[in-house]
Amino acid sequence: MSIKGYGGSVTVGATEVGTAKVWSLDMSASETDSTTFADGGWSAMCAGLKTWGGSITVMWDAGADAGEDALIQAFIAGTSVALVLSTEASTGTGTSETFSGNVVVTSMPITNDVNSCVEVTFGFSGRGALTIAAIV
Repeated sequence: MSIKGYGGSVTVGATEVGTAKVWSLDMSASETDSTTFADGGWSAMCAGLKTWGGSITVMWDAGADAGEDALIQAFIAGTSVALVLSTEASTGTGTSETFSGNVVVTSMPITNDVNSCVEVTFGFSGRGALTIAAIV
């Protein structure tokens, strides 16, 4: 079963980012070489550190949206904020999920295209663990 993208949401602290239109989340884990002489010429790896981050694209509202303004202020101040990214939150089927944790906003390029509305894409980097939970 596919999950509809238009049911997603972005929340900063307790405030929804009403101008959000796209979010992406990247999770990765490094590998650490654990090869020994006993491995017979084959490399061996063990799981290393995990990281997460991503981006949120919003329709630029120059901070008039409270959630968007929270991201702007976090970027300017260099402070972390609590972030929740949700897939289709209203289904109640348990197939939707939330991804939450603390982030630092690392970038905010603004795009002004003659053929489109002005957009800003906030880049973020996770601080600490990412929590993944099913919505039931």
